[in-house]
Amino acid sequence: MDLPLEATQSVVSVLAAAAGGGLATGIGGTLAWLGWRRRRYRRRVARAIDGRIDGVAVYDGRARLIASNEAYQNFFRPGLDRLETGMRFADVVEVGGEALGRDQSWRTAKLVSWRAGMVGEEDVCADGRWVAVHTYPLPDGGQLRVLRDITQRRQVEESLGSTVTWLKGVMDTVLDGILTIDETGMVLSFNPAAQRIFGYDADEVVGRNVTMLMPAVFAAGHQDHIDRYMKTQQRHVIGLGREVRGRRRDGSEFPLDISVAEMRQGDMTTFIGVIRDITERKRVETALIEGEARFRQQASRLQAIIDNMAQGVAVFGADDTLSALNQAARRMLGLPEAELEPGAIELTLLLALLVPAETTPGPAPVGETVRLAEALRRQKDMVFEQRGAAGTVLEVRASAMPGGGVILSLTDITERKRTEQTLRDAKEAAERGNRAKNTFLANISHELRTPLNAIIGFSEMMKHEIFGPITPVSYRPYLDDIHDSGMHLLELINDILDMSKAEAGMTDLVETVVDVAGIIRASARMLARRAANAGLTVEAHLPEGLPLLLADERRMRQIVLNLLSNAVKFTDEGGAVTITARADADGFVIVVTDSGIGMSAEELVRVMEPFVQADSRLSRRYEGSGLGLPLTKALVEAHGGHFELDSRLGQGTTATVTLPAWRITPLGAS
Repeated sequence: MDLPLEATQSVVSVLAAAAGGGLATGIGGTLAWLGWRRRRYRRRVARAIDGRIDGVAVYDGRARLIASNEAYQNFFRPGLDRLETGMRFADVVEVGGEALGRDQSWRTAKLVSWRAGMVGEEDVCADGRWVAVHTYPLPDGGQLRVLRDITQRRQVEESLGSTVTWLKGVMDTVLDGILTIDETGMVLSFNPAAQRIFGYDADEVVGRNVTMLMPAVFAAGHQDHIDRYMKTQQRHVIGLGREVRGRRRDGSEFPLDISVAEMRQGDMTTFIGVIRDITERKRVETALIEGEARFRQQASRLQAIIDNMAQGVAVFGADDTLSALNQAARRMLGLPEAELEPGAIELTLLLALLVPAETTPGPAPVGETVRLAEALRRQKDMVFEQRGAAGTVLEVRASAMPGGGVILSLTDITERKRTEQTLRDAKEAAERGNRAKNTFLANISHELRTPLNAIIGFSEMMKHEIFGPITPVSYRPYLDDIHDSGMHLLELINDILDMSKAEAGMTDLVETVVDVAGIIRASARMLARRAANAGLTVEAHLPEGLPLLLADERRMRQIVLNLLSNAVKFTDEGGAVTITARADADGFVIVVTDSGIGMSAEELVRVMEPFVQADSRLSRRYEGSGLGLPLTKALVEAHGGHFELDSRLGQGTTATVTLPAWRITPLGAS
């Protein structure tokens, strides 16, 4: 196929326009030697376009492929083997469409491009490379087609697009407001966080001056600051953060932190502002400042309170350092005002101050202080005594504080210790006096018993007229009085001796199995005549089969007689005295109830004291020594039991004796 010289020159000129001077020079230099022979021409055209980076193909006026380089052919893989010189452009499109898997619309578009031409249209190859297609018409109606690999550019563009998308996502999601302005103060961008902070939509702010977001007092000089910076480059805000005030859409002002950065792109300067609404932070800061002021005020008030306390107070934190010390503690420890400020001493050192000044220094006092401090750290709640300044005795109470630490309260108990010693001395003196009293009573009772036994014995002999009748008969009543008085005095002396033994804890019990029911019935019969003379009734209500009791029979009879005689004595005419007994899980219980005069709560306490009666007046109606109830209580307790009185003034009295259950013995047991 012959190619006119004019076509050859056209190819050279188009190649020069498409590929630059290097390609044009190569083709021009080569084609200058072509001549009219077709075969040499084709070889030299192929040689001119081979080795080029871009894919180059030359089509003649009949749309036939004249020549193409290897780079052009590689874009048609995997249909490369079907691409041949001399193919029509439509066939080349068909080969490319099949190789790339394109549809009919793609093929149609490529055929249309033969007539319309293509300038930088992008397409993708089978191996994923991107190409830009450029077409250049030739004078003979042919066409020069250049395929340029733009894969790297596409990758850069995609990377930049991803970066821009990522940055936009960051700007749209960050909590801080971000806005950009130019050197005239015009807002270029306004992210969603800034929209939330100021209350404006982006389209209301972008393109307007940033001063719309400032209070009027700051807006007036804002542009002057920008102009001054652009001229002097002296930074006051750029690259620094500062606290300013902003203005919301509703006109309200609020505090914000802003940091400004500068970005230069050629002759254009952009300022990037990162904004944070610090309204809540300022509120918290204000609350903290106010809270600290209140805390200091409360601390001063608390210090004043503890300074006015009589007790010494020392407060230690969780790290054992002193937090507070009141005036009383300073005084008790003998410290000047300027010493031992909070934080200047720890627990062990303060405890060392409690050691008396006259104590000889050495390992013993120091070791004791260390042991005491360790004990306080392990067990916060403690009470111990130490000596303070000038020999005073201090009671130290340690109490744990919430969250760690300990409070030591110091109380000067020197006077209390003296009082306790005085009381101990008085107690010992009273005990000595009581022992002397008991000894005296025992001795005097023994001395009284000897003549009383003679009086009682001789009066009984005379009453029974053992040595003959007594004349005149009028002496008999006097003998009865002598005998009765002697017996009464003997009983009184015996009660005194028993009471003395009971107070000394020396009551002797001769324990046997006792028929308590028999004792109760005998005692009731013994007092029946006396009760009848007073217009009273004495009744015993006992259950059948009442068990026996392991006890001292004489003492049990004494208990029952004391309670019954006491009830008869304090019950007026027409009254009744009742005695009952039972045995159950609570023990052996004896109850004496009367309808007598009764007692008040104060009298119930007094009658349990020896030699005291409820009616203590000189003109009292009821005689007696006042030993009956105290002695009864002592005898019951000597048996391991419990004695209780219940009475209401004018409503009678109930006396209850409860003996331990282990003393109960079934009937028939020995």
